[in-house]
Amino acid sequence: MKVTWTYDRGDHRDNHEVDVTEPAALETLLGEIHQAGEPVVITIFSDTTDDPDDLPPGLQVGLGHPTHAFAVHIAGTGGYLTDPTATTPQRGLHFDVGGVPTEYPAEHLRLRPETAIQIAATFVRSDGAPPHVPETSK
Repeated sequence: MKVTWTYDRGDHRDNHEVDVTEPAALETLLGEIHQAGEPVVITIFSDTTDDPDDLPPGLQVGLGHPTHAFAVHIAGTGGYLTDPTATTPQRGLHFDVGGVPTEYPAEHLRLRPETAIQIAATFVRSDGAPPHVPETSK
């Protein structure tokens, strides 16, 4: 699967793209991105679309904030995943999306970073099956 993310560097965009086939390699990569402490949206997908402005089916994960993250399944029946045991931040948080700082509402940020990483690894392991919050998180 392809994994992409971009940071806004003011005078330029810092684009990244890697191919990942092993869930453990993805967990390591996402852990490193998260530890950098720069909130960013990572897109994970296997298929491309004909329209470069359309998101391909896949998963987006927001990491880099110390305590809050998100995961959203990009598909016709997809949506944001939430862990009922995770606290909701008091306000929305900004994440870089394709190099554009974007605010995500608090209600979409109901995952812990380690849970979002686990969801992403399972998504790769299952070859793109619809993601879910692991039972161990609940």
